[in-house]
Amino acid sequence: MVRRAKLVNDAVDLVPVLQLFSTETYRRVYETLLNEWKTLSELRELYGEGVEEALRILKNAGMLEVKWRMPSEPTGKPEKEYHVSYTHLSINVYISLKDLNTILNAIFMAEDEESEVVGRITEQISRGRISVQHISRETGMDSLFIRAIAKKSLRLNLKGQLVEMAKEDEI
Repeated sequence: MVRRAKLVNDAVDLVPVLQLFSTETYRRVYETLLNEWKTLSELRELYGEGVEEALRILKNAGMLEVKWRMPSEPTGKPEKEYHVSYTHLSINVYISLKDLNTILNAIFMAEDEESEVVGRITEQISRGRISVQHISRETGMDSLFIRAIAKKSLRLNLKGQLVEMAKEDEI
């Protein structure tokens, strides 16, 4: 196994990494893909439902490698197979404990609360307000909290200081 470290220079980039270890299924998918290449169907056989979400979180964290596996029989179709690209983290952040608490609150927020917050953010995006600062001003939410929720949610994309709706692309 090749040892590669993901560089984290922004505390918000820790959100999907910590989210990845929030459930047993996510952890198992990560550990499996750390050691071997697996297709989506193979992962579903091993762990059932929830595998797609784990793969999306890995992709959102920038930790997922994808390649095509050619079929063993000539009439078969190629399938994507997945592997984890990083085994370590190199973290270089300077953050106040208050801001760290804000990020941890976003990570461990209940699903219904998160869905309400994401709804408020998507409402602002639909009105043309995609800047974190504009959304913060309009909703009264902390800008760091908005960035953390956008990084956590699979319905949103965070690009610098802009929040956009995520495209429904395949993994």
